[in-house]
Amino acid sequence: MEHRQRASPNTPLPFQQLLNHNDLGVIENPLRRVAEEHVIDRVREFHEKALLHNVVDVATCIRGALLARQEEIFTTREGDHGPISDVEKAALDKEKRTSIWTDTRELKIILSNCSLGSVLQGWVQGAIVAANQVWPGALGLVSLKQNGPTQTGGLAYEVWAFSATNAIVYFAAATVGVFLCDPLTEILTGRRAAIFVAALFTFISSIGIAISGAIALGIPKSWRFQIASSCIPAFALLILVFTGSESPRWLIKQKRYEEAYIVLLRLRGIPLLAARDLIFIYAQLQVETTLFMPTAQDIVELENRIPYLDSQVYQHQIGLSGYARRITQLFTIPRARRATLASFLVMTAQILSGVNIFAFLAATLFEPPDDELPGKPHVPRTSPNRTSLWLFFIFGISNFLYGAETI
Repeated sequence: MEHRQRASPNTPLPFQQLLNHNDLGVIENPLRRVAEEHVIDRVREFHEKALLHNVVDVATCIRGALLARQEEIFTTREGDHGPISDVEKAALDKEKRTSIWTDTRELKIILSNCSLGSVLQGWVQGAIVAANQVWPGALGLVSLKQNGPTQTGGLAYEVWAFSATNAIVYFAAATVGVFLCDPLTEILTGRRAAIFVAALFTFISSIGIAISGAIALGIPKSWRFQIASSCIPAFALLILVFTGSESPRWLIKQKRYEEAYIVLLRLRGIPLLAARDLIFIYAQLQVETTLFMPTAQDIVELENRIPYLDSQVYQHQIGLSGYARRITQLFTIPRARRATLASFLVMTAQILSGVNIFAFLAATLFEPPDDELPGKPHVPRTSPNRTSLWLFFIFGISNFLYGAETI
């Protein structure tokens, strides 16, 4: 089945032109480029090939596709594939003005996982804040206080040692974590497994720090335990991550369409919206797969139609869409290159603004100088300065309160 609709002054630009020349940032709905009768025919075929009859009937899939194609027309239609029921209309209205308190249970679980992941990131980065006032002295880096040379190589060495210890979390995330995320998602059993592995590494390393502190001191009063406290959110994430569902988009890429629909049904609450999202994600993946084929010779001329690929070709092309190629496309595709450059500039500006100094080194920054008499040796600090920690706490609470408005 093949359908081509030639471009005209009144039709949208071809997908390929939008990909390379999209200065306005237009986000296209691929289903709008296909006539309604062809959408219906393709959904029937997709429903049969995807073996969806066990979880959803073909009529619901067709209605979902028509809703995804043009909501304003679908909600007012009569006759075949209509009209929309009161329950479905209420669900659509709720979707436009929803909040976290009225979302489905499944969506709340996913949001909780995302939130806990952010907590874990911040906790790992901030766990060393109070310990920074103690561990340099405990490990003999006294030049940071004396401002003079020591037997370990002087102030320059100790500043580098202190800075490297604080930077290792970010350095590891940038050089290891970022590049492992995508392969873990593809090699293991989806995105949940990748999150689990990340939390497991954090948990194991934190427990290792705690054990080393216990062995060294025999009692749990150590800066090591402050750093090791990262195991608390890591352990919670290890448990919570598998209470949520797998990514529907990932399931569709793996041809697990029944599971994807079931997940979407739990997320959306009613079959119509679940079918809409299933068809739309499938259509969008077809567009992306076709546009990002490895060479120019492999690109299907899309013109003004949704790409219609044989299922084997489609899955083969998805398999070729490896991590190295996606990294390359960040710089070779104009729209992706602009987004990459914008992200780079924003993150660089954030770092150069100095806000991270307040966020993760505030306790050290606000720490008052020690009262030392001239000629007397420096005595390493054994407990953090509470005033500087309160200032750090106030800074953190302020960030939280301003961010809580978004809820």
